[in-house]
Order: sequence, then C-alpha cells, then structure tokens
Amino acid sequence: MNPVPVSLCRALGADLVIAVNLNSNIVGKSFNKGKEDAPTARDGEKSTESGIVGKITDTVREYTTAVFQGNNKPPELQPPSLLEAMAGAVNITQDRITRSRMAGDPPDIVLSPWVAHLGLLEFYRADEAILEGRECVQRMGLEIKHLLSRG
Repeated sequence: MNPVPVSLCRALGADLVIAVNLNSNIVGKSFNKGKEDAPTARDGEKSTESGIVGKITDTVREYTTAVFQGNNKPPELQPPSLLEAMAGAVNITQDRITRSRMAGDPPDIVLSPWVAHLGLLEFYRADEAILEGRECVQRMGLEIKHLLSRG
C-alpha cells in the first residue's frame, strides 16, 4: 500500500527524498502491445511463459476463449481478454495509490523511468531496465544537482 515510501524515508530522518516511481506509465500497459512486448499466445496456443505464471495465463486464456468464441477480428480490434482486463484494473489501482500517497507526502524529486514495456518477471531484460534508470537520472540531472546544492 506504499509503492513509493516517501513518508517512511521522512520518518527515518531523510532531509531530501528522491523517489523512483515505477508506476508512472503503467496505466494502459495491458492494452498497448508494442513491438517491444514479448510474444503472447493466442487462441489455444500455449503460453511462452514458464512456471506458475504460464499455467495461470494458459488457464485464463482457455476460459476466455471458451466463453468468447467466434471472434475473428484482427488482434488490434479484439476486445481485451479477461486477463488483460484484470491486469489493467490492477495497474489503474496501483497508479492511483501511488499518486495519492505522493500527493499527501511529495518527494523533493520524482524519477519516473519508462519501464512499463518490461514484464514483471522478465529478469532477463535487466540490462534494459538499468539503462532506462541511468537515462532517467541523466534527464533529471539538473534538478538533482539543484536539489543537492541547496540541501
């Protein structure tokens, strides 16, 4: 319930808080399948994900396919699947919690790297996440220097 724990940092005595908001561009993620997204299985295919996540994805996909048969629209015109709708609802809730908490106790600087295209379990894409983190800090470099010089 505290995805960007600014209040905790202040309670621990931090004079300056630089927060990292990983939820800044998460809303709509489930519905925006870009070129960088990992391929997903459709209509009876098995998931490319392994382990429990893949099993859950396959089960939900089989259920939604059984309920909504006969949809021959192109992928970009198809309505979201049950799993996509649920993920979208979770993303919206998480974004709203983050915004609400930061509005009540704003950090001095917010870093918002664009990492929504990375999946929760795509650890093999860590290099992309790290690179985006570095680029985000560079984009905010002047603000960070200004904050540190007055602190």
